Amino acid sequence: MKKFIDIDKKIFLKKFEKILNDFCQKLDEYIVNPNDENIHDIRVSVRRLEAIHRVLPKSVRKQDSINEYVKQAKKLFKVNAEIRDFDIICSNMESKYTDKTTDLVVSLKNSRVGHIKNANELALKISQVHIPKVLKSDLKESKLEKRYLKVLDEIMLDIQKNAIISLGDEKKIDELHMLRKDLKKLRYSLEIASDKKITADILKDLKNIQDILGEIHDSDIIISYLRNIKQKSYSDIIEAEVLERAKKYNIFVTTFKKNLKVDNFVL
Repeated sequence: MKKFIDIDKKIFLKKFEKILNDFCQKLDEYIVNPNDENIHDIRVSVRRLEAIHRVLPKSVRKQDSINEYVKQAKKLFKVNAEIRDFDIICSNMESKYTDKTTDLVVSLKNSRVGHIKNANELALKISQVHIPKVLKSDLKESKLEKRYLKVLDEIMLDIQKNAIISLGDEKKIDELHMLRKDLKKLRYSLEIASDKKITADILKDLKNIQDILGEIHDSDIIISYLRNIKQKSYSDIIEAEVLERAKKYNIFVTTFKKNLKVDNFVL
């Protein structure tokens, strides 16, 4: 598919502006109320900002104003990743093991308060920074397209590498997590393409696989956290979560092989 993918400079600039504006809007909403939904939305908007920034030619990508802005956005993403982990664990414990995990949930929610405070301070700081701009004169279409195709190649190579490893062993937690991140990078990068019709089917398949891997990652977060608690044993809950994760992994393998076919993963 890649040979049919193109990137138009005018469309690219409009998308760049839209992604920046969307990030600013989600940032404001997050500052007012850092609930689960707004945490999710700000994380997605940061990923889209990263994706379009990655495609910019080096001379533009490395400009101080743009580079620093994206750097701060990524920092906010990282802080919110920890908060999201708290929320995932709490939600799971409250819905499935309420009587056994009351103290654990209270402790996590207390920890969340401090993390939210730090994240909110960073979000406020970013909101006060001048929004960077990319001018039409900053870009040459040939360089933009060359960079775009290079980014796609690099992402697809990473997908192949991590998929081959993770499809053969459910214990390859790091590779599964990296594969999920790679698929997100590819999906958000393909959203930048000029022709939506060409990328529509692959975007749908990528989202489906990504969601399944997200569920596996949530299980890994829960299992790892419970295993690291020394003052109390949660062995029965861990056993149940491990079995649930195994089911999710089998669904992932079947779905990936059916829709993406790693051996010939070529766009």
